[in-house]
Amino acid sequence: MKVDSELARLIIEQMDGVAITDKEGRYIYVNDKWVKRMNKQPEEVLGKYVKEIYPQTKIDLVLKTRRPIIGEIFYNNEIEKDPVGIINYLPVFKDNELFAGLIFAIFEDMKVALEFKKKVEHLSRELEYFKEELRKIRGSRYTVDNIIGNSKAVLHLKEQIYQAARSTSTVLIEGETGTGKELVAHAIHDSGQRNVYNFIKINCAAIPEDLLESEFFGYEEGAFTGAKKGGRKGKFEMAHNGSLFLDEVNQMPLVLQPKLLRVLQEKEIERIGGHGSIPVNVRVIAASNVSLERLVQEKKFRSDLFYRLNVVRISIPPLRERKEDIPLLAQELLKRLNFQLGLNVKEISSEVMELLVSYNWPGNIRELQNVLERAMNIAWGEVLEISHFSWFRDHQGGASRNLRKDVVVGESLREKKTQTEKEAVEEALKICQGNKAQAARLLNISRTSFYKKLKKYSLF
Repeated sequence: MKVDSELARLIIEQMDGVAITDKEGRYIYVNDKWVKRMNKQPEEVLGKYVKEIYPQTKIDLVLKTRRPIIGEIFYNNEIEKDPVGIINYLPVFKDNELFAGLIFAIFEDMKVALEFKKKVEHLSRELEYFKEELRKIRGSRYTVDNIIGNSKAVLHLKEQIYQAARSTSTVLIEGETGTGKELVAHAIHDSGQRNVYNFIKINCAAIPEDLLESEFFGYEEGAFTGAKKGGRKGKFEMAHNGSLFLDEVNQMPLVLQPKLLRVLQEKEIERIGGHGSIPVNVRVIAASNVSLERLVQEKKFRSDLFYRLNVVRISIPPLRERKEDIPLLAQELLKRLNFQLGLNVKEISSEVMELLVSYNWPGNIRELQNVLERAMNIAWGEVLEISHFSWFRDHQGGASRNLRKDVVVGESLREKKTQTEKEAVEEALKICQGNKAQAARLLNISRTSFYKKLKKYSLF
């Protein structure tokens, strides 16, 4: 049914304040209430660009983007900032082509509208607060916004995260140590439909092999000596309906791999000492700092498990391949470290920034954070100067000497560090006559970390 033009005119005239523009943003109509409220006669504005009369208008943006803007506060006096109305800007289309712009204002019920807007904003802030608290409770701390950088590599990485978040398929994240694999796993979980459920993580290299199965699948009461009364849930049960992050999955023992494969295929687990299967609905996100394909070729990782994990694959670029992000990363790390360390270092000098960008960062973002933290502890002022990085320049020169530019700088330093660490672990075991708990205390590290190093250096 067509609306009578006279009826349409009556409706528009009785609306609180209406202005219509052409598709270029020039006034072609204003109603009587608009004239009264804005204190301008039609002949003063018709044919003129809205932007010339009211520089704060959003109609030009709406006409450019063809998207409406709703609920803008309008100030008649830019100096005093007194709100006089709430403005809605709408594009008008005819036969799918932009035809005009509509500006609809609310003046009469301004107080009611403002109160409503305040309530909506308050509820929005509360919602964000509770969403953040829920993340903490469920175990997921990071979002896509925590991935810093504007490089093509980072933008592509974020696109991959959003793509992965759309489904519940298993994800394999590959990247060098220190590139942020766990952060990406958190972001995938947070961006998906499972974000209201638990995000559970387990480091496959940090737990002794004989305890790993019980960590994964749990156990029943009396399953073994020392078993907790009433039994215990494993990580898979804890992650039910949510996500399970398997960090350093490349370190998973071969004996446990077929059991993990069965869970992924059958969607059920069996507790140690149990007599029945427990259904689980878990999305698995795995991470590896070495190529699983290479491990499959070396017979160190099952090919069938690799294919089951490698449904959605995300490769995180090393820092040396996105150096344009280093200034942004450095500034963000500076803020975090100031908060953590109770310091007030506000700036990084241009000379220091050039030094940071020129380095190849074999340890990636983790190494960058370590370098900044050390320099911040040296500095007394509010600016990080090149003098605070003399130790770093010495290391940089020594580590990169006689190496080609495309070779990862610092390899020899890592080799020396590895050898020194292995010797320290061996010496601690010797002093403590093989007592692993005492050796861990002697080295001032946790038993979990100590077992990890024993496995790393094949010292069991």
